[in-house]
Amino acid sequence: MKKVLLTGIGTLLLAGCAMDGRNPNVGVGVSVGNPAPEPVIVATPRGGPPPWAPAHGRRAKEVRYRYQYYPASGVYVNVSTGSYFYMNGGSWQVGMTLPSTFMLDRSNYVSLELETDRPYLYFEEHKVKYKGNGRPDNPGRGRGNGKGKGHGRDRD
Repeated sequence: MKKVLLTGIGTLLLAGCAMDGRNPNVGVGVSVGNPAPEPVIVATPRGGPPPWAPAHGRRAKEVRYRYQYYPASGVYVNVSTGSYFYMNGGSWQVGMTLPSTFMLDRSNYVSLELETDRPYLYFEEHKVKYKGNGRPDNPGRGRGNGKGKGHGRDRD
């Protein structure tokens, strides 16, 4: 046991004498063959979010907005936000509530899908197309509800 201990101490002393103290040679390295190539750093362009992310900017503007247009009062309602677009004093106003001077006939509206967040840009076109009754001219030949035709229970 003494032999092993003395041999270990002697080895450490010889190793210590071999170093000059100014530049300690400490380190571990393994090199076999050619040195490893330098790492390649690829800069990815900052072109926006990945395709599966929610749309922002230009992609968001490609989304269509859904509105209800009430032709009798000339009011638009954004279906997703519930905001109202109405003419007040010669300019278009936007609000979450409608002034009490506007009365909406909730049964008389047109569903619109537009590519803009400002539906009033098409107001003149919609005013002519729907003319206050919520339907375009020549809406089709429906059967109606039978009022005044002698159909139903109130026949004489």
